Amino acid sequence: MSESIESVDSSTFVDESFFTGDVAETEKKANDSISSMFQEQYSPKQIGSIAKYTEPVNGSSPLETAIQMFKENEDLKVLPVEEYDRVIGFIDRKTISANTNSVWKKITAGNVIDYTQRVETILSANDFIEKALQKVSAINREYGIVYFPVFNNGSFYGIASLDDFLDRIAEIREQDLEKASNIQKNFFPSDNFVAKLPYSFHAWNRMANSLGGDIYQIYNFSDSKSLICCCDVSGKNVAASLLTITVGSFFSSLKAIKSTERNPVKVIALLDDFLHRVVPSGNFITAVFCYVDEENKKLCIFNCGHTTTYLLSKDAADSSRGKIAKIDPKLPPLGMGVVASELEKSLTEKDASRRPYLAYQLAHGLHLDMYSDGFTDMKSENGVRYEDDRAKKFFEKLYDLNDDEVLPFIEKTVNSWIGNAMLPDDVTVLDIRF
Repeated sequence: MSESIESVDSSTFVDESFFTGDVAETEKKANDSISSMFQEQYSPKQIGSIAKYTEPVNGSSPLETAIQMFKENEDLKVLPVEEYDRVIGFIDRKTISANTNSVWKKITAGNVIDYTQRVETILSANDFIEKALQKVSAINREYGIVYFPVFNNGSFYGIASLDDFLDRIAEIREQDLEKASNIQKNFFPSDNFVAKLPYSFHAWNRMANSLGGDIYQIYNFSDSKSLICCCDVSGKNVAASLLTITVGSFFSSLKAIKSTERNPVKVIALLDDFLHRVVPSGNFITAVFCYVDEENKKLCIFNCGHTTTYLLSKDAADSSRGKIAKIDPKLPPLGMGVVASELEKSLTEKDASRRPYLAYQLAHGLHLDMYSDGFTDMKSENGVRYEDDRAKKFFEKLYDLNDDEVLPFIEKTVNSWIGNAMLPDDVTVLDIRF
């Protein structure tokens, strides 16, 4: 005798949608599952990763069939249409609505194929999105086609819209910019490195875009001698960031090969010669270098076409009077091959006044402040530039602040000045305290 109904295992799977009428929802989940499974076979840069599978409707079916499919799935925007067992185009929700908005149109409606937008372009799931985007965009502009069939090994694989292409391209580029930004930031001195310096070093940087053209570096010749630099590359965003990475790579290479060169003039000349060979014509890099010699209590400053550098000191910490020196450019920007020759001459120059750098006695309480021109070029919401006079007063105020107040004061100054305005350029501010 056969097993009774009551004895059937209650754990046996029963699709309740057949009894509740949620067949369309079940089919939607199945289609989504299929799309997700197949999408995982492709990289995010391939068309197969954005194609979504939807069960095709036969072109010979009455239009009512497509109408019912759209009614059962409110999220469905478009249906692939097949003819002779091959997908040849699409019918979208807007077309259905326009041709069934009256009783007469519903009565006289023909078959699905009569309302199908044929698409002759065939996309392969293996093709790369960025490569196919130009072709897809051109077809959209000329014929107004929005949806494209995607095939894999000759079989229908799914649907990809122009918006899918654009969204994925934007996503990929955003991810690439984030990676590039992290690479660029890795060329800045680390917090651990800065903490071991024999002087206080404070650096604040904000790029106008994801990538920028400002960079600062510290290269140690020894425990008591170092070279600090603040650089500003001509141009903005990606192109400028490549040049900042070039500068960062130069100093990283010196550290990696454990260079025995201890002369700051020769290092700067070597950097200029290197940049002259690798930087495209028309590009240049302004920079200010500060050579710190703690052992001999000397400070040498080389300004290569950069913004004004300020050197501040006071007789006493609580004194209201102080001294401020402005170090303007005496050398041209890097990358044009001129700085190296000028510096080479300075090695044999006995007259200190004719040397292209300034030397100072290093003393306790001396503050050195460098910045990129994005600081003085930043504009308020009313379009007013910050300019040099305000920058000078800013550094005078900065002198009297404690170390832990420096970075918050810089950020507050920038934020309060620009308000809701955009930064026109990257901003870097360095405050070094001896």
